[in-house]
Amino acid sequence: MGRVVGDGGCFAQVVDICILPSYQGQGLGKKIMQDIKKFINEQLPESCYVSLLADGQANKLYEQFGFQDTMPKSRGMYFKK
Repeated sequence: MGRVVGDGGCFAQVVDICILPSYQGQGLGKKIMQDIKKFINEQLPESCYVSLLADGQANKLYEQFGFQDTMPKSRGMYFKK
């Protein structure tokens, strides 16, 4: 599964890309990202800032779809309550 959340115009974030362990390594992550990238290209304006957080080595998948590291220009942060 995977999803894009945002306001539909200015900002969007790719979140919750996950594959059950028994299905990993079969190209499903790539298929999900192909569908997400199609949605981004067809449904969001070019001015929309699309971001994501890459855990572990997931950046290697996302880089195939044009995502780039934001450092040093910006740094992702979080707050845990």
